[in-house]
Amino acid sequence: MIQRLSPKHFYMATLVSVGFLLAPTIGFTQSMDTPAQPAAQSETTLMDAGQIISETGDIPQAQLPDTVTPESYDIQLKIDPQADTMSGRVSIDVKMEEATNKVWIHAKEMNVSNAKIVYGGDQFFPLEFNAVPLEDAPSGVAYLTSETELPAGDAVITLEYETPYNQALNSAYQVRRGDDAYIVTQFEPLGAREAFPSFDEPRFKVPFNMSIMAPKDQVVYANTPELGTKDVEVDGEIWTNHTFARTRPLPTYLIAFGVGPWDVVDYGNLPQTSLRKTDLRLRGFAARGEGENMEYALENTQGILAALEEYFGSPYPYEKLDIIAAPDYAFGAMENPGAIVYRESLLLLGDNPPLSQKRSYAGVHSHELAHQWFGNLVTPVWWEDIWLNEAFATWSGNKGTAMWKPEGNFDRNTLNSALGAMNTDTLSTTRKVREPLERSENVMDQFDSITYRKGGGVLSMFESFVGEEAFRDGVRLHMKRYADDVATGDDFFRSIADGSGNPDVVPAMKSFVDQPGLPLVSGEVTQLDATTETGLEPQTAVMLTQSRYAPLGSKTSQGQIWQIPVCAKFGYGEETVKSCELLKDKTGTIASPRTGETADWVTLNENGSGYYRFTLDSDGWTNLINNIDKLNTREALTLQDSLEAAYRAGEVESSVFLDGMSKLAAHPEYDVASSSRALIGFMGDDLNGTEESLARYVQENYSDRYARIAGKDTVEGNLLAPSLASLLVNRGGDEALAKSMAEKGARYLGLNKEADKESVAPNMLGLALDEAMKAHGEKAYDPLMELVESGSPFEKSAALGALTSTKDEEIANKLLALALDKDGPLTGRQSSSVVYGLLGSKEFGDMTWDWLKANFSQYVTDRVPDVRKGGMPSTGGYFCSLERRDEVRDFMTENAAVIPGYERSLAQTLESIELCAALRDEKGEELATALKAR
Repeated sequence: MIQRLSPKHFYMATLVSVGFLLAPTIGFTQSMDTPAQPAAQSETTLMDAGQIISETGDIPQAQLPDTVTPESYDIQLKIDPQADTMSGRVSIDVKMEEATNKVWIHAKEMNVSNAKIVYGGDQFFPLEFNAVPLEDAPSGVAYLTSETELPAGDAVITLEYETPYNQALNSAYQVRRGDDAYIVTQFEPLGAREAFPSFDEPRFKVPFNMSIMAPKDQVVYANTPELGTKDVEVDGEIWTNHTFARTRPLPTYLIAFGVGPWDVVDYGNLPQTSLRKTDLRLRGFAARGEGENMEYALENTQGILAALEEYFGSPYPYEKLDIIAAPDYAFGAMENPGAIVYRESLLLLGDNPPLSQKRSYAGVHSHELAHQWFGNLVTPVWWEDIWLNEAFATWSGNKGTAMWKPEGNFDRNTLNSALGAMNTDTLSTTRKVREPLERSENVMDQFDSITYRKGGGVLSMFESFVGEEAFRDGVRLHMKRYADDVATGDDFFRSIADGSGNPDVVPAMKSFVDQPGLPLVSGEVTQLDATTETGLEPQTAVMLTQSRYAPLGSKTSQGQIWQIPVCAKFGYGEETVKSCELLKDKTGTIASPRTGETADWVTLNENGSGYYRFTLDSDGWTNLINNIDKLNTREALTLQDSLEAAYRAGEVESSVFLDGMSKLAAHPEYDVASSSRALIGFMGDDLNGTEESLARYVQENYSDRYARIAGKDTVEGNLLAPSLASLLVNRGGDEALAKSMAEKGARYLGLNKEADKESVAPNMLGLALDEAMKAHGEKAYDPLMELVESGSPFEKSAALGALTSTKDEEIANKLLALALDKDGPLTGRQSSSVVYGLLGSKEFGDMTWDWLKANFSQYVTDRVPDVRKGGMPSTGGYFCSLERRDEVRDFMTENAAVIPGYERSLAQTLESIELCAALRDEKGEELATALKAR
């Protein structure tokens, strides 16, 4: 699953949400062979159940007891996307491990009309369904009771139920687009329990049989190929029952299905390969009328999949591959076996997508395809090890794209992601990669940059430590050992150690996974006397000290020790040499392998392979900055991050920091130059009196480069030029460029004559529409709203961003009203974009914060996806004062009831505000002076 991350000073997962609508029943008909139920059985409602369970104290808030083990499911569903509810019958083959009269299961927001348990086909006991009130177990827990003790042994539990469609992009949720309606599923992490009663934990990995009855004109998909259909008359209308093949063993969170008037693009069969001995059917699903825009996504699937099959040394594990563009979606994508779901902008690329959109597609698609092995074929036992799923898919997905297109600059994606995660790992409130989960409603804490980005960076570091082929051998061994099964992080460590033949990797990896925080390797460059065959010769060395990185204002405590694979590169003229050590203790020494001369410079993260930051003494930094051109691209990226980190920690003067960023701005690689923009937002938003000097700094560093690359069909021209143009307009005061962009945006929108969609290059569309909005205000509003509602996915995003760039208070208020209107034209995801966009507005940020406080409960309930509810404290992350910190803390705490699972998000938001304030107080005046002196 792909998460998205939120702005300003530090990366924090934004986790927000909404509620449900209850509605009338659609029951099963006799044609679905529903068995007669015991006469003693009566309907149990959620309200009835609450009166029983609230008096008990044994509610399982995380994992269920081990008294019952599911062995397979048979699920029959009846789904009409135009209705308000769906109904179903689930039969679960179970092993009753001991005699009992209570069976704990997972279920949420559903009415169960019948429940029974059958032994041996003829001995059955009626069961009573009891739901735990959500205030006692927000994640959704229930239990079944019998008046008679249930014996140990093999049995089948059957429940018939009805449940409303989720209206908040979770579980089996409903999306309306015009007159059409679609049902899409998102079961990770806890959504399955709202769609069918189940043992909803990753460790319960079993086969599923599924059939779905839907109106005849609806298209239906599931994880496996369709075996057959049968038309059935229901209340005078023809419905079709779709039966699907039995799945390989899967956990509940990977079950998927969908119903709606989908466009289906049958791409045919991907041919056999040396590893895959069968053809693989590939199809695309999109909302009605959008199928024609899936060509790019479909035609590039084979290359990415082949690269991953080659890496894993085994074929794609499942029988078919459907890729589904959901009409609305809370995440980026979800790796359901055989039925991978994506947000539309990742699959509907149309005829002329910008390079950035194609790269997003490739990165996310490869991530989800990598999950088919790591996560789907081999699944974690519990959510504390979900980091392995997501970190591995991040790392191996980036490896897949790099193998697919070696010329595409994908090889640095894992590094850039890991550097981003370091901002979260900086916090004293960060968590361990492998973090125990004690309450299921806090599970979304596990889906953050620590899981995805830090985890990926740690895997990359240890791949470098043991060697690429040795690490790959360990991965392949792990896949063989645990195929169709579950495994823990410790199981993975053993597989890597056994496959690579390097047992040292286990304690070293655990030191990064099982404790929070980010190592800082401090180096003091010195000269040793090395004994050689010719006598004593000078030898450059670095005295190393490890600690936990802490910026100014941090409350981070010290005393932790990591086992860090440190590799240093030493420069001698145009030549370089490297030396590596596993730093197991607080201090150590790493010496150059060359003797007889003094190194000109040293960097402490050779090839950017390590997940740590480094700092040097003053001379060490000066020498390194002066030789940036001697570093490879990965090393330049880690230099930028470590230099910025040293500045945030108060160890580098502002003038040295700005000199370093200026040198990085001239670097030939686009991502290094882009990284040089560090702290420009801070300089513009949080320092007083810097507007003129900041504009001069931006112009001096970026104006000439933008002029050289703008309009060119190169990586720089496609990826760096848009960000530089935006920087020059918004921070550099480039009025001529702003005017030019506004004119192009106006032509694109047709503000003065017929719209000209060729007036602006796709990669510049966002900025052009922004400037058109600023220049034309109300005149641009309706055309932009039209794009938001009916444009391509790329246009929708650009238009929505443009609307929130408005300088007109009346328009800002109009947008906020739309964001709150659940029956209006904006989807829940778009509503969130409006709120966050306006919170980041210099003109309307405070006004939007006041609006959010006044409408918080309604906004969260009606407009925020379930899985993002707990991240709502991040809306306060735009502030930079202790007074505002206290305001955010008090407000979110007072509203805790509507944002369950908010605690970590609030703690990290408050800390990010504190660190911003500390940096401004400690370095603000010095930084402003250094800017003016340039």
